Amino acid sequence: MIVLTIEAIDVAKRMWRWLLVGGVLAGLAIGLVRRPEPPTVLSRWTRVVAVATAPSGLDWPGVDSYPEVATAIASHDPEALQNALERAGLEALWVGVTPDGSWNPELPLIDRFAAGGVVRGFRGEYLSSEGMLYIVDRTHWPEQLTGNVLARVAREILRGREPPPLEAFPEALARRQPVEVLVLLRGRDGLRLWRSARAESIAEGLNTAALAARKRWGERVEAMGGPLDRRLDRLDVEVALLFDDGTFASNAESLIDPLIKPVHGVAYEQPGRWRYLLPAATQRAQSPRAAYRRLFRDNGLPEASFARGDLRLYRLRMKTVSVDHGSAGPSRADGPSRSGAASGSEPSRSASKRGSGASTGNSTTNVVPNP
Repeated sequence: MIVLTIEAIDVAKRMWRWLLVGGVLAGLAIGLVRRPEPPTVLSRWTRVVAVATAPSGLDWPGVDSYPEVATAIASHDPEALQNALERAGLEALWVGVTPDGSWNPELPLIDRFAAGGVVRGFRGEYLSSEGMLYIVDRTHWPEQLTGNVLARVAREILRGREPPPLEAFPEALARRQPVEVLVLLRGRDGLRLWRSARAESIAEGLNTAALAARKRWGERVEAMGGPLDRRLDRLDVEVALLFDDGTFASNAESLIDPLIKPVHGVAYEQPGRWRYLLPAATQRAQSPRAAYRRLFRDNGLPEASFARGDLRLYRLRMKTVSVDHGSAGPSRADGPSRSGAASGSEPSRSASKRGSGASTGNSTTNVVPNP
């Protein structure tokens, strides 16, 4: 017959207690290890409403918590959705993805988002098979972007004049905001040369891109058919803005073809540099993935570089904001680009090292040239 003393019973109880506690802690540890970490690009966004199931590891509230947002996203009015998000203290939407869906403007906003379409006032931030993050576009579009004023300023810089000081620009154009400004020279035979510059204001980017275009023409004067000052009057000068419209997840190669719309170009960023094809060049390729393969090949990368860990693949949009026609008249029958895509026979790649651009004022502006 087994007789347990009081001391033995106490020891047994303590052992069971430790076993139970240890088991619970081990279970928690296993759960923590197995719980997927959200992508870094998503974890920095906190004021997000989840229209679709939020990614694991992110506690974004569902759209049911915001009836006004739910009503607005089912409507056709982007401005109403922006206002509803602002009143709710939100800045982004997580939506499901329907790659082959239509993004017709006559459809409800939720359908256009799910198809990866362009919705006025919003930009894509992250594109994956689990869902997509769209953010409210805070870019400030000043009234001075209309007409040919900016293109005329660019033309004078191309002609050889010193760029106007930033203080000479209207405040709205000198306002600090990250932008990429593109200056293009177009003749009747198509796009002759262009340069883009990343800067901290539209004014700064315009000055830097125009100077870079002037410099590049001088470096290729024979190939360009003579000095710029002899050709400039017959060329159209265009000013456009480029902006990201969504980074592809590392495993989202299958989404590239359906989510690159006719208004998009293809682009990638690598430590120290970035490369892209303008929308028109992208559309001339057999498919968006074929455009990427060409971009990789032209820049010395293997064509199968879609899943490289050092590359960020993204789609870009181009918004033409100012055109100044040369003395020969418009170079294109349809005038300024309506879709934001530069047409003509532009080169197929961009090539420059990020950080090697010109410096204006107190900020460094990076320049991406065409070859």
